[in-house]
Parts: sequence; C-alpha cells; structure tokens
Amino acid sequence: MKTPSITSLTATLALTLGLAGCAATDPRVTDRQPGRDALSPAAERITDESIRADHRAMDRARQRLADVNREGRVPTSDWRWAKASCWLDMARQNYHENDRSAVVEEALAESVRLLDALEKGVAVPDRSPAIGGGVRLREDLWARAARIRSEPAAHCALASAACLEVQLVSAGHEYAEGGWRHAAPYVGIAEQQAERMDRQARACPAPASEAAAPPPTAAVASRARVERLVLTTDTLFDFDRADLTDIRPAGRARLDALAARALASPRIERIVVTGHADRLGDPAYNRSLSLRRAGAVRDHLVARGIAASVFVVRGEGAERPLSQCSESLPRERLIACLQDDRRVEIDISTTTDQSAGSP
Repeated sequence: MKTPSITSLTATLALTLGLAGCAATDPRVTDRQPGRDALSPAAERITDESIRADHRAMDRARQRLADVNREGRVPTSDWRWAKASCWLDMARQNYHENDRSAVVEEALAESVRLLDALEKGVAVPDRSPAIGGGVRLREDLWARAARIRSEPAAHCALASAACLEVQLVSAGHEYAEGGWRHAAPYVGIAEQQAERMDRQARACPAPASEAAAPPPTAAVASRARVERLVLTTDTLFDFDRADLTDIRPAGRARLDALAARALASPRIERIVVTGHADRLGDPAYNRSLSLRRAGAVRDHLVARGIAASVFVVRGEGAERPLSQCSESLPRERLIACLQDDRRVEIDISTTTDQSAGSP
C-alpha cells in the first residue's frame, strides 16, 4: 500500500478543516428557524452566527411591538405594550452586557407573553417577577406604582407604572449580581421614572363627573410642539454597525444632550425615532439595519432616564431618500454622496399650558 506523504496529509487536513469551518459559519446551516423567539443557550453566545440569530430574535419582538402599534391599534400608553417594550429593553441591555444568567431569556419571555396577548386581543395578568436571581428593592417605589393603579388618573400613568416595575426588577437583578454599587444607578433611574409617573398622574384630566367648573380667568389651552433632530448614522455608528454598544462617543454625547433637554420638559407626549438607510445593498437588510439603529438610539435615551413608554421606533430602510446621486459615480464617491440618506430622525412631541391670548 502506498503511504501518503506528509505534504498530502497536511493538504487533506487543511481542506477538511476549511470545509468544516465553512459548515460551521454558514448562516443557512447554523441559524435557527426564522420566526423563532428562543435565544441560543448562554454558553453558545460566542459565535457570530449565534449572536446574529439572537439579535434577529429580539428585533422580531421589536417589530411585533411596532406592528401592533401601527395606526394606533394599540397605543404606547397601553400598559401591556409599555411593559412588553421595557421587558425587551431589559433583555437587550443584559445581552449586550454579556450577562450569562437566565435574566435575558426570562425578560424576553415576559415581553413575548405580553406581545402574544396584544396580538390576540386577549387579557393577560399583570406581573413583575424577580428574574435572573434578583431581589426586591425599594418597597416604597413598588408601593407608588401600585397606588397609581387605583387612582382616578391611572389611565394617564399606567404605562410609566409598568416600566417602573420592570426597572425595579432590573435593579434587583443588578443587586444580586454585584451588590449596591451595581444597583444604585438602576435605582436612580427608577426614582426618576417614579417622579415622571406622578407628574403624569397629577396632570391627568379629571373624569367628567369630577371635573371642576371652568375658572373665571382666561382659559388655559394645551399647545403642542414638535422638535426634530436629524443625525446622520455615520456620526453615530461605524459602517454596518447598529447596536447600543456600537454608538460612537461623539454620538453618545449628542444623545446625552438631547436626553437632558427632553427630561427638562414637563410633558413629553411622544418620541418617534425613525431609522433610514441608503439604497446600496439588500433592501430587506437595510430595513432591518435602519430599525436596529433606531432601536439602539432609543435604548440609549431610555438608559438616560426617558420613559420607554413614550417611544415609537421605526425602520424605513431606503424608502425616503434625500440625496440625488448618479449611479455612474465611483463607489466611494457614491457612498459619500448618499450620506444624508443614512440618518436617524428623532421627533419629540411635547405639550405646554398656555393662557388664552398669550403670545
């Protein structure tokens, strides 16, 4: 029998390993079935394929939230919608932090439970379980959230109360993971959310049967104001990046300034974050990329204390271009020309009380 040479054995081994590597990294082989909500086991979150599949699972949940909100079918003020959104935020944040406890799966499961009920139009029990081995902190804040539910103004603040409870769950998980030093920033955000919840309840119109007679002085009217901020995604993210941890320092600084202005406003009604992409590449991928970038901007602003319940997140891909660029341009010049199409628009709607006749 002819003995193979060392050279031929080496070549065969290299070819075998190369083919094995192709099989392991081909997303058609390793990605889970489309539409599946389950995440990969924590121990497997070390490959690009598993991480991409997990991001798609969370993106699907975000898209389901957008779908049930479309045309106002389920408003963002609905406690189930708000709570599903905040559970999803908690899952995504802990996933980015590489948390290997069960908190990511459990938070996502709570979000999906509420989403299923919203899509089916059925009632579902409200609950805020301690997940990921967390503990229960700040009973006074839990009591404030519970008290709001029993007040006449509950309909104006239920969404904020729902997200406050999720934030307290998150703080309890951080305490279990690293003690008070880890939990303190999360508790601080919960305190801010509780203040916002109480402001919403105080400003809520009384039921018709309890409404006071109009004052003899000048009537007070509500004046709506919308502020738009447009950021090119090139200033926020590197090419083909879209996650919360990918936001550039300069982009974080601009978003932090925006959050500070928004928090100073007494009445934020809604914040719409819309992601856009240029026309280069696959349209479906661009829509997903634009939605992920808008979601990352939203997640950053929520982490700075803005209530998740006021947000609407959209991804429009290349459907609304601003640039007029010739296809005959060299690719690098075409990419530069299309920069304005790669943008995130942030529309902040606020209301202020104005005395009739004031300027």
